[in-house]
Amino acid sequence: MMNEPTRWNLHTLYPEQMESTLSTELDELEATLNKLLHSIKKLSPSLNPIKPEELSLFSQLIRRVEKADSYYYCLFAETPRHSIIPLLRSRVSTLKAGIRSLWSDLGHQLALMTDEQFTAWSSLPSIHPFISDLSTLRLKSQTLPTNLEDFATSLAGDGLKSLEHMYIQLRDKLKVDIEDESNRTKLSFGEANRIAFSDPDPNRRRQAFQSLTHTLEQESDLFASVLNQITHFRLALCQAQQRRDVLDDSLTLSGLSRVTLDTMWETIDSLLPKLTHFLKLKAKEYGEEKISWHQLKTESHIHTQVPFSEAIERIIETSNQLDPAIGDFMQQAVINGWIDAMPRKNKPLGGFCAPFIHNGESRISLNYDGGVESGRILAHELGHAWHFRQLEDHSSLVLLEDRFSMTIAETSSIFFQLAFIDDMIQHSKDREEKKSLLNWKIQDSLTYLMGIRAAYLFETRLYEKRRSGPLSASQLEDLFQEAQKEAYGDQLSQYQPFEWIKAIQFYRSSVPFYNYSYTFGYLFSLGLFEIAKKDGKQFSQKFNQFLSETGKKSVEELALQHFHIDLSHPDFWDQPTQQIARDIEEYIHLSTEQ
Repeated sequence: MMNEPTRWNLHTLYPEQMESTLSTELDELEATLNKLLHSIKKLSPSLNPIKPEELSLFSQLIRRVEKADSYYYCLFAETPRHSIIPLLRSRVSTLKAGIRSLWSDLGHQLALMTDEQFTAWSSLPSIHPFISDLSTLRLKSQTLPTNLEDFATSLAGDGLKSLEHMYIQLRDKLKVDIEDESNRTKLSFGEANRIAFSDPDPNRRRQAFQSLTHTLEQESDLFASVLNQITHFRLALCQAQQRRDVLDDSLTLSGLSRVTLDTMWETIDSLLPKLTHFLKLKAKEYGEEKISWHQLKTESHIHTQVPFSEAIERIIETSNQLDPAIGDFMQQAVINGWIDAMPRKNKPLGGFCAPFIHNGESRISLNYDGGVESGRILAHELGHAWHFRQLEDHSSLVLLEDRFSMTIAETSSIFFQLAFIDDMIQHSKDREEKKSLLNWKIQDSLTYLMGIRAAYLFETRLYEKRRSGPLSASQLEDLFQEAQKEAYGDQLSQYQPFEWIKAIQFYRSSVPFYNYSYTFGYLFSLGLFEIAKKDGKQFSQKFNQFLSETGKKSVEELALQHFHIDLSHPDFWDQPTQQIARDIEEYIHLSTEQ
């Protein structure tokens, strides 16, 4: 294992001269797309429906475009000012819009088929790999008028994506003034945010947090304008698609029913007294009546250091306990240059995992600084990579981002981060270190159960109020502060200011209500983690099959099929929340133990 954080290898994805190779690849993809678009215009559903070989070509086109898209994302993270970035982003976006247009045209053709014609055509062996996608598309196209389908596709593909890019550009141009004893420094949003939450000097953390807040307040009108436009677009899209409200689109992609989502939140709400009891305990430890959100996030530092090599060894070891094939995969990810863990100022916050499914690979980016949080992020992103590996052999006619269930994605990633942190707690020999790690785990759970709960409440109320007209920056800030007070049981002295600007999730073009998938993944992973302890080696086979069927069935169907779990019933959700309650009790015990 490598002792120092590794750098990834992007050159193996597009070998030789990257720019010319990628340009040639995009030329071929554009020619293939135009050929398919031209061909489908001439189809007659009753006489000559689309040929199986054209469906295969369409599926291959999607995979190659997704590869170029992931490569763009990685290249932008590594070299934001690379000369090829603007053109690459434009050409990939145009290709994805063309794929969605082709998908829409195909739906119109399928809708014109009689049931008998569709049954006869889809019974061909060569159609079988695509039957699920085609059946879903036909049903959707039969229920949504053609002009509205085209309108919805265009709106989602162009307007929302442009607004997301506008948000990123505005955020990346922010400059935050930080003063020290000798000079004043202007920092980027990402660097200021990093210092505000992870700098070892508490005074520097507080100063960075205050300066960042001041900068965001000054620029809040611009971000309010972008967010208002996004919510307006989504409400128009919702109306065009004849949906009840904006949440419907998210639930459909997540594979969840409203009943299950409401049951999850109600179970969390019932745990609120136990969670607020922990917050009161933390305030008492700090000698205060209430603590602030920033204190909660920063002042309980874990002094335990986890070198990169140790984090990798722990992740491999815990993965081997589940399935040696997973441990081997994690090791290969390091050896084969999939992970860029070297700290750099221009890197995106947190981490990400970009899939290259056709290659059976992923690329992971994070700033590994030797802290426990870095180890958690590494385990989390490797969990995503394992999930993507399970999708390697799929043939699909839909872009991954249009069918990828975030609920399952976050289940896979959080499952591995839980295994990592539990392993650290179990093997800790020092009581104070164990208490510190347990405190970190509980505060991590508060992020999922309280912080994300606040984001969900904010987004729900945002769309309700936006129907009556735009909201000012101060109204948005008030709305988020109110949501945080409710989610945290009004137990903090000060809340996270301008989170509606900091969180890119509110500006993502792919789907609204990005947030609750993390809470679902956290609690579902806790439940699955207990099942894994009981089932041993048998669990991995069911888990891998569960991951491999992402997008084919809803997460509720898959949970019932593979684990016999009824997610709509509160009995399941009681189990993981009670585990969190036990963690709090253990922390209290360690705090009072002599």
